[in-house]
Amino acid sequence: MTFETDKLIRFHQCDPAGIVFYPQYLVLCNETVEDWFAQAHGVDFYDLHATLSRGVPMRHLEADFLAPSVHGETLRFSLVVEKLGGSSLRIRIEARHREQLRFMARQTLVWADVSGPKAVQIEPEWRARFERFLETPGGGA
Repeated sequence: MTFETDKLIRFHQCDPAGIVFYPQYLVLCNETVEDWFAQAHGVDFYDLHATLSRGVPMRHLEADFLAPSVHGETLRFSLVVEKLGGSSLRIRIEARHREQLRFMARQTLVWADVSGPKAVQIEPEWRARFERFLETPGGGA
């Protein structure tokens, strides 16, 4: 399964030429992860941290900026889990305008006890939730 969410490119995300300022893509990625938890898992990101004492800090990031996006466009962000480890997950986020791929990132997120803070094993309930978005071998989610 692939999680998808639409993001309107706003004025504050752009440089003076009206093109998305590249660090804003990382903010949009974080919003996508927050949306994934809220909409696909039914857990608000604040509650994940404050109530459940869990978080997903980033350990590794790779990003490709493939084509410019501009003010007023709506990008569809998609998220799949590429790999699920014992205490981490690697996700891929892609942003498209219509069918054109504009941005792609691979992130390794650590499943963490934020009261520590320290990495912890992904609990069976959460592992089952994340597995629903695990990309199948051969390319599709």
